[in-house]
Amino acid sequence: LAVHWIIPAGLVLSVLRSCDAQCASSVLTSTRCPQAALTSISAGYYYFSNMDPKNLSRAYDIGPQYVPCTGSTRTCYITSANLYQCRDGLQTTTGSTAFSQSSLYYELFPGAPATCGHGNREFSFFVRRGSRLDALIVVFLAGGICFDADGCGTDPNLRTLGVDLPATEKYASVDIYLKQALKAGAVMQQGILDPFSTLNPFLTWSVVLIPDCTGDLHVGNASRTYAQSDATKCITVHHRGATNAGTAAKWIAANFPRATSVLVVGTGSSRSSKAVGSHGAAFWAPYLQSVIPGATVRVLIDSSLGLFGPKWYTAMKSDPWGSAQSVDPNGATLLPPAAKSWFIGNDDLSTYYEAAASAHPTLAFADAGIVDHPLQQNLFVQTGGSLADCCLDGCSCDFGKSSPASSVLPFMVRQGAPYPTPGSGRGGTLDWTKTLKVTLLRRIRRLPNNYRVWLLKGATSPANYLLGDAELFGSQTVAGGTTAMCPKSDPVSVCITLSQFVTTFIGLYTTAGKILFNPDGSLAGSTLSGVDSTAYLNTYQQKISGPSICWDCLTGIPGTATDGVDGNDFCNATLGDGESLKSAAASIGADWASLFSLNGGGKVAGTGQMFRYAHEYKMRLGETIDDVATRLGTTVDAIVKLNYNTITHIQNAKWLSSGDIICVLPNWSNVKNQMGELVCPPTAGQ
Repeated sequence: LAVHWIIPAGLVLSVLRSCDAQCASSVLTSTRCPQAALTSISAGYYYFSNMDPKNLSRAYDIGPQYVPCTGSTRTCYITSANLYQCRDGLQTTTGSTAFSQSSLYYELFPGAPATCGHGNREFSFFVRRGSRLDALIVVFLAGGICFDADGCGTDPNLRTLGVDLPATEKYASVDIYLKQALKAGAVMQQGILDPFSTLNPFLTWSVVLIPDCTGDLHVGNASRTYAQSDATKCITVHHRGATNAGTAAKWIAANFPRATSVLVVGTGSSRSSKAVGSHGAAFWAPYLQSVIPGATVRVLIDSSLGLFGPKWYTAMKSDPWGSAQSVDPNGATLLPPAAKSWFIGNDDLSTYYEAAASAHPTLAFADAGIVDHPLQQNLFVQTGGSLADCCLDGCSCDFGKSSPASSVLPFMVRQGAPYPTPGSGRGGTLDWTKTLKVTLLRRIRRLPNNYRVWLLKGATSPANYLLGDAELFGSQTVAGGTTAMCPKSDPVSVCITLSQFVTTFIGLYTTAGKILFNPDGSLAGSTLSGVDSTAYLNTYQQKISGPSICWDCLTGIPGTATDGVDGNDFCNATLGDGESLKSAAASIGADWASLFSLNGGGKVAGTGQMFRYAHEYKMRLGETIDDVATRLGTTVDAIVKLNYNTITHIQNAKWLSSGDIICVLPNWSNVKNQMGELVCPPTAGQ
């Protein structure tokens, strides 16, 4: 029987350290919430959570802990007699008893300070030793994202943390589903993790699975109390994802020091998982590269492009997860880059890729996903985005071809074009499809040697996550692109399967083709199935129309015809139905005379025609966006807004470098030359 202890707050630590068989419960029962601020996590509790050998689904009944519980350090597995058995300590990859059951997983409990989100469930990770110790797949599982009382709470109808847990398990925990992997069966043994199929190119690789039970993309390092609408209630959540993942990553470094190939994967715990956040895996690649320096480290993110609406950045401004204080397991460096160069409240996944690649040039990242992915779309909308915000310039609907007048889309008139209200900016700033296109195009452009993408058109697969789908992963080349196996929809093209894409990405050269590498180990061109072997995918245009991206899935964004050359019309847009240069000028905060001059004296006729809305400006060596704003008589905010969700999008101006092109609208009355003098000084009497 479970024993619950109600302990005065001042006695919690001393009593918790003395409990051996049961976690003492210090459930919050006060009439007011503690201050919603960062608190320290204690390593002082013990929680014995051995599973019933006869029933792996045994439910725990310990309430949330303001001071997290501490479990014993042990390794558990299913015996040949189908019993759940544990031994003290964390098993290593060497020794007479080192993971003898090669096709099954072992569960490793690292103990304190690792914990799940509500402090009353132990964190664990899973290991399956393959026949190769020099080749390793490290899987960081999506566990959901939360940053408020509802999402981080215990109501199964509201929570986003532990969204895959059964309704009977109210508290954040390692999903009982994962524990079924300890038994012989299909759990975590399909697709890329299949230990039996000869079609799986990673058949012999070792595997480490790292769950997320803290709702923080594996980068949290804080405990936070969230107040609910009822001021007498609150929920304390231990966002300790970096602590948890760090225990697993440190174990990996000690047990696979001679690995030559490491594939870091972000994916769901099952094909049908509803948890978002698999892109959290990317944050751990630099550490693994640093502690296994002889390995080729590649990062593959499954169905999580890291696309958020504006509310996301509002919520992250206070860094509720404490990610800026997360350090690697050795305590040597910050896990995400230092906040002065990358911060979760200001920056996106694309700028993180740039920061990581700058520090580790041999790292490479890849996305694999579906264009209209329901989980990602829902997250985008929940954080302030829209599924359809315009019908022009790469947006979700086609101007003149869809969205009749009865459409519920904003700014819609007649044929479906946006008609922005004065000062609102161009349409599409919140549009899902345009955001996806701009994001991927910019990653390809800005990270030519560190980024690749495999993109499938339409919801042609019922799977929320693809790498565990036996049909999508492990199939052979399909010509014509008429099935769900390949991205191509152009009937004359040949595409590559997800399996072939991943195989070439990690550097396993096959008859399907290969990815070439530069002398420093970074990615170069590609020779992939369906492409002339003499035509490497070195150019921007070849990459965005290559065999791993669905046909026309990245089209329509102005300024993407070539790879950042002058005269590419980056600062162009299309006039909507009923628009003119005068109304367009008002929508972007420009004066009509400027647009008149930019467009050849007003030669743009009207609806459906491209017009230039700003000047292209190429950043100079050593120049900052503040310098540009001052010299051109405008503001940094105005420049950022003008470039928002276009091919010149500026997520973090600190990552602008010499040669980058941005769009600017000078305020000519305040423009200065290089000597700091006004270009158009006021005349006498003005």
